[in-house]
Amino acid sequence: MKRFLFLLLLLFSHLLLHSQRFQVQLAIQSGVSVPLSDFSGTRLEKGSFALPGFSGSVETTMVLKDKWTGFVQGGMQLNPIDVGLLGYEKMQADPFLLDVYIRSDPFKVVHILAGPGYQTKIGKSFLIEGQLAGGIFFSATPYQLYKPKYFLTGPPYYEIKTSNDIGFAYGANLRFGYEVTPWYQIGITNQFLHSRAAFDFYTSTGIRTDHRNISLWNISLSFVVKLFSTND
Repeated sequence: MKRFLFLLLLLFSHLLLHSQRFQVQLAIQSGVSVPLSDFSGTRLEKGSFALPGFSGSVETTMVLKDKWTGFVQGGMQLNPIDVGLLGYEKMQADPFLLDVYIRSDPFKVVHILAGPGYQTKIGKSFLIEGQLAGGIFFSATPYQLYKPKYFLTGPPYYEIKTSNDIGFAYGANLRFGYEVTPWYQIGITNQFLHSRAAFDFYTSTGIRTDHRNISLWNISLSFVVKLFSTND
């Protein structure tokens, strides 16, 4: 990951030094985060039971010669948990469990990404931009409170505390934009992100590590403003 970031910095430093035309943009994005594959799965051994939730990000982009781009983005995703299906699967796995009430916080992911991109105009006012991204996921499992009802005896309640992980993430972005003025754009951004996390939990028999795939598809409305340009 450090090598990737170093090569990325070296590439854009080279492009900036040899470019006489560039501009800097700021994008604010907010929308829906849709969990994919195992992240939305409902199997206890590998699924996370995540539901669609909130996505928000802030991005700074440097555009070279109106086409090649480089960006840095920070954002957050909050995905609620399907406690109904989670409780059902818990009951199926434990024959002595008659019923269970679960209260759960959302699954949280904070990301920091950077990468190259390319944009092109369609007509006078529309544009399309593609980006490749690499960076870091700061992931946190939800705090959960369980109130079970057993056939014989059992605890009146128990909790599963939050576990955190920091890992490499990668993805791609595709943005469709419309230039309201030469300085402002509005658009729709589609973003795919993926990371594999390892979460440690303390149990009565020791430390258990759960490996989870985190795959997200973020659909966001974008507001882009040009902060600076050498063309003006």
